[in-house]
Amino acid sequence: MNLTDIQRSNMILAASLHDIGALTIGERDKLIQMDIHNPHPNARLVAYMIESFDPFKPLSKIIFYRHWPYSNDANFHKDVGPVPIESYIIHLADRVDIAIEQSQPILLQTKKVRERIMERSDSLFHPDVYEAFMKASRPDRFWLDIDNTSMSEVLDKANAEIFPCDLDTELLEQLAFTISKIIDCRSPFTSAHSFGVSEVASKIAELSGKDEDTCKKLKIAGLLHDIGKIGIATEILEKNGPLTEAEQKHIQEHAYYTGKILHLPKALGEIAEWASHHHETHQGRGYPDNYSEGDITVEMDILSYADVFTALAEDRPYRKGMQLENIMRILEKSFIEKHGYTVYKIIADHKDEIYKACIEALQIGHDRYDNYVRLSKMFEKEFNKS
Repeated sequence: MNLTDIQRSNMILAASLHDIGALTIGERDKLIQMDIHNPHPNARLVAYMIESFDPFKPLSKIIFYRHWPYSNDANFHKDVGPVPIESYIIHLADRVDIAIEQSQPILLQTKKVRERIMERSDSLFHPDVYEAFMKASRPDRFWLDIDNTSMSEVLDKANAEIFPCDLDTELLEQLAFTISKIIDCRSPFTSAHSFGVSEVASKIAELSGKDEDTCKKLKIAGLLHDIGKIGIATEILEKNGPLTEAEQKHIQEHAYYTGKILHLPKALGEIAEWASHHHETHQGRGYPDNYSEGDITVEMDILSYADVFTALAEDRPYRKGMQLENIMRILEKSFIEKHGYTVYKIIADHKDEIYKACIEALQIGHDRYDNYVRLSKMFEKEFNKS
């Protein structure tokens, strides 16, 4: 289709990210239908998730329209602009993927898949994209490549030189914030949790006399500490009632997954170490590594207290957020032994200041999420009219 190098590279990255908003089996099931009645809630969620990371901003518009039917081409959203051709390519590619049965040899399915795409060519797909697909999909190699090309091979086709990205601390914080939204938006109750932990951890570190670099790293660690929850079922995270022993064990796995994910980018270093061990305790009964007191750093304790403090202050499905007095009572009774007196003393000495920072951060986080919900409903209303 003679795309430019920038168009092709943006399309590859957008395609790799396009479904990160489908966070439950139910949401994914809705998206794997050939005709999607209204793709906007999921599309807007993904756009909301990635727009806070500057290098991903060009991808936001492509992803927003990634399930857009060509029959609705003229009814694009005025606030977003016309539908990019890259969106229509991803749309058709996505429909090809869902038409393929993974249990069957792919070369037995080529005729059937091409026919399914052909059936919708007058309404779902851009005519130029449809024609390009029909031409490109004639050779067997096209289909065998679908089955045998790794994600890394696909990403290598994007020209890295057009995405200069010096991952300094400021940009790393943007990326961490973007990732935190992917996790926190799984539930409206936790839509501001990681941002709250980030601000509280940074404030505790500042009040304890940590240098600016350490405070910034703890802020990033707070944003990333729950990334492992991507592997935990939303039904468990939102359960309105006590967890079973099996569910408790399942939730504990998230700290392990956080470590697995964050240790891949070596640049994170101690940030990954702090984030993945925020559930370790001084008695050696934490997880995932059962650290003892000598293995736990002050930064890990700061993150542990920030996580607990924020969780107690925010609303959950089974209770309202607690007032400061109750939070301090619980920390004193149940967490000094687990996470040490040093960090508790800092919190106790500056409890009003820390509580204020926590509540303000939670409010900012919820306002951002509520704005996304408002825009999503507005777009849905416009879509239904059109």
